[in-house]
Order: sequence, then C-alpha cells, then structure tokens
Amino acid sequence: MRTFRNFFRWFSPVWASLALPCISFGETQPESVAAHCHFLGTAYLPQTPSFAPARKIFSLPSTRQFEDLVYSRVAQTLAQSLQLQMDTTTITAIRSLLDDATQVESVGSFGGASGHPLNFVFAFRLDKKRAQAWQQALEQASHRSGESFRADAFTGSQWNKGATNSFWIVPARDWMVVGRGDDLANVRLEFLRQIQKTGEPSESLRANWFEADVDWARLAQWLPLSSCPLKLGRTQIGIGAQGRDFIMDGRITYREPMQWHPQPWRTPTNLVREPLLAFSTGQDVQAFFNSTEAVSRLGATLFEDQFYFWAMGEMPFESYLAWPVQNATNAMRDLAPRATALLNPDLKKIDGTELVWHAGQTQLLWTKLQLIAPFLQSASGSGGQFLLATLFSLTRGTRAAPSALWEQFKNRSDLVYYDWELTGPRLLQLRTLTQMLPVLQWAGLSTDAQKSAGDERTRLNLEEHWLAGLTPELGNTVTQITKSGPSELKVVRKSPFVFTSLELVLLSHWLTGTPAGPINFALLPQAKMSGPGLPSH
Repeated sequence: MRTFRNFFRWFSPVWASLALPCISFGETQPESVAAHCHFLGTAYLPQTPSFAPARKIFSLPSTRQFEDLVYSRVAQTLAQSLQLQMDTTTITAIRSLLDDATQVESVGSFGGASGHPLNFVFAFRLDKKRAQAWQQALEQASHRSGESFRADAFTGSQWNKGATNSFWIVPARDWMVVGRGDDLANVRLEFLRQIQKTGEPSESLRANWFEADVDWARLAQWLPLSSCPLKLGRTQIGIGAQGRDFIMDGRITYREPMQWHPQPWRTPTNLVREPLLAFSTGQDVQAFFNSTEAVSRLGATLFEDQFYFWAMGEMPFESYLAWPVQNATNAMRDLAPRATALLNPDLKKIDGTELVWHAGQTQLLWTKLQLIAPFLQSASGSGGQFLLATLFSLTRGTRAAPSALWEQFKNRSDLVYYDWELTGPRLLQLRTLTQMLPVLQWAGLSTDAQKSAGDERTRLNLEEHWLAGLTPELGNTVTQITKSGPSELKVVRKSPFVFTSLELVLLSHWLTGTPAGPINFALLPQAKMSGPGLPSH
C-alpha cells in the first residue's frame, strides 16, 4: 500500500503545476522569481464560445458550493500565513476577496530570498469600486488601517512594515497590485511601471487563457520537494481552446541532458481488449526519476523499459498493468522472493496484508485485502513476454482494442508517455473507490474523532457532489509527452476540462482537505491513466 501511495506522491509536482490558481513570463526570470503566472479569469469564459463546456461546469450549483468550501479554506490558510487574527471578521474579509481574485484577470510572481517566507506579487484587474472594497476588506482582516506606502508613482498601504510576514496593496489605474514581503520589490516595480506606461502589468495573453512558468528547483526552498524522486525541472504551460476542448501545451526543461533510450514498441495487443475506458503507455520514464532505494532493491524494470496500463468499463476494479521482459517465468522467479522480503514487513504493519508467492503457478498474490485480489503473473502477448499485474483475473473481452489506438505511438521514437481516457466514465469509477474507503476510516472512532469525521464527511459530500456534476460533461482526454531535445520534454493535452479523472480526484481532495489534508493518499485509487485524438501541430 505504501508503495502505491508513494507513487502518487512522486507525481505531485506535476499535478501541482497544473493546479496553480493563476500563473506569463518570458524566457528568463529574475533570480528571485520561482514561479510566474497569467490568468484571464473565469469571468472571461462566457465571452468565448469555444469554452462552452467549461462555462457550463462553472455555472453548476455544485461547482458554486464547492468553490465556497474551497474559498473558505483558502481564506483560513492566508490568514494563518500572514499571521492575522484567526477570527470570523478576518476570515470573512479575506473570503470576500477570493471571488474577485479568480474571476478577473491576474498576473503574479512567487519567490523571494533563501530563508525567507515565500513572497508574492499579484496584479488584479479591478475597477475603482472593487479596489476600494479590497482596501476596506484588508483593513477589516488586519483590524487596523495600514501605513502609507509609496511604490514608484503610486501610493498604497502596508501592514507589518519590515516584518517577514508584511503585506501591502497598491491601487494603480485599473489594477490592484498586492503582495507579501519586499524580496520581489523588483517585480512590483516592473508591474507598476508597465501599468503606468501601457495600462497592463505585462504583455497581454494572445491565444491562451492561462500561462504558467514554474522553476521547481527554486520553489523547493519553500515546498517539500527534496524527497521527490522526480528530477526537478522548469515547467512552462499554456492553456487555450480548440473547438470544444481545452488544449494544454507545455515543456519541461532540465538543467542537464536526460539519458533517455527509446526502444521499438512491444505492444501486448492480444491482451488489451474492449470495452476500454483508459489506456496509457510509456518507456524509460526512469530516466526522469532520481534513484530510489525501493526500485533499485527490487531491480524492477517497470520504469526502465516500457509499460502498458488499461482499464475496462465493466467494473471499477478491472485494471491491468503489463511490461515486457525477456523471459517472464525467470523474471517472476527472480522478482517474487525479493518483493516479498522487501514489502511484507511493511504491509503487515500497515494493514495486515502480505504478498504470497505461488511458485507452481508463477503467481505473486497480494492477500488479505477486501474487495480486490491483486496478483502478478507471467503472460504472453503479441509483442513477446510480459509481467502482468491485475486486480482480478484477466477478462478476455470479445473485441480487440481498435487499431487506431496502436497507431498513436507504434512508429514514434520520441514518445515518452501516451495517455487516453474517457474522463467522465473513468471519474465515475474512481469516485466509487474513494466513496468506499472513508467509511472504513470512520468506523470505531471516539466521540471527538467522530465529530471530526462528521466534518470530513460534509466536505466529502460537497466534493463528491461536485465530481458527480462534472462527470456527464467530460469526454475524451488525451495526453502525450515527447522528448523534444536533449534536456527538454514537450507535453500536449486535449481535454474537456484540463484535468484527467485521477487528477480531478487528487485536486478535489487537496483543495477540500478531505478527509485529512492536503492529500490523504489512503483514499486514492491505485491506478490512473488516458487514447487517440491529439490535435495536429
């Protein structure tokens, strides 16, 4: 179980880069800036016919209820971060600003000096009336008026002057520039000068609704990324529209060339059957990982070679993972004893489960679990021999997977990862799993714990109501990651609502803190993935 939880934790920087609330910059950034963003705001969506599905999603009653829950939690987090009084007046005042912050256009930067709290500078497009409301709300939140604050040609207010948790606001024409600390004073100055000169804090977005640039190595000064097995690079993304879908284009740049080695694809076409809800494949993704003790001790080739994942639509647990090996029987006999020795002590401590090796059947079973019976076995496919991990016995569907699926990558020597899913139906499956697991946590709790669990249940109900509202609106999501240079990856995604089903589950848990935050990995399903149809470029 811990292995699966760690797998999701490893990929959290990728999800986090997609989940930043609003981050556009040039090719180079000031040394003090770790992340930068430009967001046109949710109010821009009704003006854009291409965003009709997203417009509908944002107008759902369940979305508004979910937003209210999230904004309330964010208001508490901001108040605590700025060391304000944690009372109703403070939280209500900050909460009143958040609708504006997400609806209007914004430009912002994060960063600062090493050893200081994370500083930020944001410019929000606000009319005079809303700018005055912000001034009043911040005075209410801090329970006092700020000191007069001069910044370039503009005058604003500052609270806790000289302290590391100081914050300030500067009205500037049609913008309100707000921030924390003085480490990014050069960014603040640039924003204000550009507003004075052009009426905008930075260049206007052209084709995109959202742009972000995150240098994870710099951001690691403030986020717990030191133990992340993924190698940290610089992530740049832009999100726009094509037809009725969001299109995300991105690139990840590393400081050193990546030693990635593609091989001819060995697809298990005879194992993958319809009805498919999700399919993904990748090769040599280990090149983008830091070395980990667990992987090296197991000697596993799952991330060093190719892997294939697919999920079928007949039941939530019908998921499979296969990766090619030279001799599947020998590979099983080599892997199984080391896996049981390495993992069983931890599994028994966590939940009393264990791995059991059946040498005669060359199967490694994960026993004593409820509802599912995972096992690993050898299998023969059209691409050779494979190790096959399943949650149940392999279902032999009557129809082969469509040939168009294999056409997406079979002749691609630059493809690192390919992912397709029917996001709505797949989200329904993942929601089923996350609805089951919390019940087990609430059983047998003390009175105080039951009250806390009741609060968690309320948050979970709002979260599930939101995900249920999303489900009918979500169709095909396609993601591909290619090697575009010695130290660069290109990421392209076409989707109805930016995220995959698993990312929506992760994001909703993180935003609501359900059941214990920011992410409780015990609630997550143990598989993810996403088929044909990327736009041509």
